[in-house]
Amino acid sequence: MTVTTQSISLQVPAKLNPQLRVGPLREDRYHDITLVYQAISLYDTLHISHNPAGPTITVTGTESERIPTDGRNLVLRAAQALGDHIGVEPLIHFDLIKAIPTQAGLGGGSADAAAALVGCNMLWESNVCDDDLMALGANIGEDVPFFIKGMMALGLGHKKPLVNLQTSNYTWNWVLGVPAAGLSTKSVFERFDHILPTSPSAEKIYMKNRRNCIEVPWGTRHPEDLLSALVNDLEGPSTELLPDIEIGLRAGKSAGAVASLMSGSGSTCVFLARDATHARGLMIELQKEAVFKEVLMAAGPVEGVRVLREMR
Repeated sequence: MTVTTQSISLQVPAKLNPQLRVGPLREDRYHDITLVYQAISLYDTLHISHNPAGPTITVTGTESERIPTDGRNLVLRAAQALGDHIGVEPLIHFDLIKAIPTQAGLGGGSADAAAALVGCNMLWESNVCDDDLMALGANIGEDVPFFIKGMMALGLGHKKPLVNLQTSNYTWNWVLGVPAAGLSTKSVFERFDHILPTSPSAEKIYMKNRRNCIEVPWGTRHPEDLLSALVNDLEGPSTELLPDIEIGLRAGKSAGAVASLMSGSGSTCVFLARDATHARGLMIELQKEAVFKEVLMAAGPVEGVRVLREMR
């Protein structure tokens, strides 16, 4: 393989989940999950270059000290997965600049893995199609395939293909309140299982919620028409593990948010605003709250991984 591209820089967004529904624990130790993804305008940046000593990675930016740089790192795992798929040794170096908070329910690690798949595919000129990149990503993390294209999509369960949602010109304006502590997905699901034991009634309720989620016109209606659909089944167990989430959600309601909910398995609280001006006012108000270490504005939906610069 002749490689002519010397380096590439990419940008990848965070995500949040306007709805997340979880079924009871199955015999195979997985849960049935139905969720809505929305990519939002909060970005990590990934620079990729050739490196005979690779694969290696350096991480700077927001909470960079919390990101492993060994074989646990999802960027390195993504590069190795694509390299194995096409028969290329990943002799590359990554410079990852973090802006997406860690263990916050915003998908930062998965987003970075998606950027690595897209970037290495271009750097190695391997022409792997998006569907195959998404399949490789699904083996790295549940959320990884979404970030290849971004915008909005339905997730219908473990390693099942995403359903991309049609989107109109409606903008969702969000304020994100990030508590000081994060949560591990594993601990949240363990708490969920403690609260919701497996039972026929629990399965029946989940299937009803799943159908309702699928039927919502997520991308083609004004956000304020969909307020009753904004719900997260993991909010209860996450709040039990981290009471700051409940405090943060109450603060958002008191500050005048149109809707308040938790993203993913936590711990980020997300607040829907009427427009960008309202979001800016909410952000300023919520920055006064001691419960949040960081308060950010973002809007969605936005596209997934995109190339910033390619050097030849």
